[in-house]
Amino acid sequence: MENGNQLKELIKDIAVLKADRDTSGQVHQRLDDAITKLTDISAGIKSMLAVHEEKLRRVDTSQDDLFSILEDRRREWEDDLKDLHSRISTQSRDLREAIDQVTNRLDSRVGVLERWRWLIIGGAIFLGFIAQGSMSGGFFG
Repeated sequence: MENGNQLKELIKDIAVLKADRDTSGQVHQRLDDAITKLTDISAGIKSMLAVHEEKLRRVDTSQDDLFSILEDRRREWEDDLKDLHSRISTQSRDLREAIDQVTNRLDSRVGVLERWRWLIIGGAIFLGFIAQGSMSGGFFG
């Protein structure tokens, strides 16, 4: 009977081992499914990261482009400002020279007119003396 008990025990142990084997198979299947899902999720995250990295690269590129454009505009503005300053300075110098020339011409013309005025006044005084002398009966005497 002891062999019968042992046989029953062995049959029981074999049944437990078969059940454990089936359970292990199910656990392995679930682990395989979980690994597959994690692999899919990992691939999805990897593609999302690639998309985000591309977006960040484009933003960096557009920022660099904007900075470059702004720097170009600043240089153009400085060049235009220098050009305008130069033209204003040249025009101011030309106007000063023209005003000085006009002033010199006017001074010389006014000088000529003043000389004529004094000549006319002197001539009038001289004629006044002559007319006074001829009216009073003689010149100097």
